[in-house]
Parts: sequence; C-alpha cells; structure tokens
Amino acid sequence: MLKTLSYYLLFALLLFVFQQKGSAQSITIQSGGTSWSVTVPASNITTAGLDYSTNMTSATNQSLMNISTLLTYEVRAKKQDTLWDSRLELYVRKTGDGTPVLLAVISPSGVGSYNLLGSSDVTLFSGLLGRTGVPLQYEIRGISVVVPVRTYSTTIVYTFVGLL
Repeated sequence: MLKTLSYYLLFALLLFVFQQKGSAQSITIQSGGTSWSVTVPASNITTAGLDYSTNMTSATNQSLMNISTLLTYEVRAKKQDTLWDSRLELYVRKTGDGTPVLLAVISPSGVGSYNLLGSSDVTLFSGLLGRTGVPLQYEIRGISVVVPVRTYSTTIVYTFVGLL
C-alpha cells in the first residue's frame, strides 16, 4: 500500500522589485507556474517524526530571469508565506549563467549553492551588465510525517539592486 503525501508549492505570484539609479534597469522572471508533488511509499516511513530521504526539487530551469542594466547589480530573494509550515524549508539556486549581453560578468558563475529563503533578503548572485535566461531551481526540505498533508503556498520576492 502506498501512502501519498503531496505538497504543492504554488508560485501564484513571482514578485520583483527594482531600484533605478541613473540609466534604465529591470528584471523579469518567467515561470511555468507548475506545482510539484511527491508520492512517498509506505515502506519509506519507518519512524514518526523522521524526515523523508527525498527532497522535492524543481526542474533546473523552473524560472528564467532576464536582467537589463548597464551597471553592476545584485539579485536578492526572500519569501512571503501565504500558508506555510515552519518545518518546511524553501531553497533557491542559480543553475547556470544565462546568455550575457556584451561582456557581462556574473558571480558566482555556473551552478550556485542553494540559498535558504526566509523573511529577510539573501543575495543570490551579482553581476555587471545584463543577461538573459538565468535559470533558477527550487527545493523544499523538511518533509516529515509530522507536517500535515495539505497545500502550502508562498511567494518569492526577488529584489534587483543596481549598484554604482
């Protein structure tokens, strides 16, 4: 018999904020808006309260970010919970560099580390000049039999800060 435990991460809104200093700057995010679910076989549940061995991970390009600027910048993120259990942890990471505009620089380059999202901003990456199609991946950790089965949702707020 399979016990099914489904969690859905709904990205009803991917919000972004940008600050302008000097020339025009912007950030846009494209997302498939897809929810994820996981089925956990009863054989994986051995002791109540233990975390499952599986984390829920999105596609490596679940969201794509386009950055338009001629300045240096930072991209930061945080989450604003709608209905969220505090035992669940949401992480985001950059899984590639996208396509640079001219001689754009991005740091860190390549696949970045997972960043735990909370109510305060964390810096995901920084750069110089714009780029398109920067892929983002999400992961949920902390799934446990003590977390009630229901639909959870949160909003990720991306902040684009143009630096001089």
